[in-house]
Amino acid sequence: MKGPSRIELARRRLTLARRAIGVAAVAGFVAFAFAARASHPGSNASSSTSSSASTSATTQAATQSDDDSYGFDFGQSSIAPSTGTPSIQSGGS
Repeated sequence: MKGPSRIELARRRLTLARRAIGVAAVAGFVAFAFAARASHPGSNASSSTSSSASTSATTQAATQSDDDSYGFDFGQSSIAPSTGTPSIQSGGS
């Protein structure tokens, strides 16, 4: 009896390749998800580092507000409702 035909061998290789690609894709997705979660700024990776960073940011903000050497002054901010009537255009050309 003869061995498997060339077509049968090609189908086996194709099936094997598809499974390998699927496994690699799943592994890549899982690795990406873990990396994204670990690098997210909201993650609680180390509280001492984030504590010193927030203290540094607060000190820098206080120093910058005391010494306004750039001359930027945007005035007082406010949020007000829109006073105009929205313009709605219907389709048609």
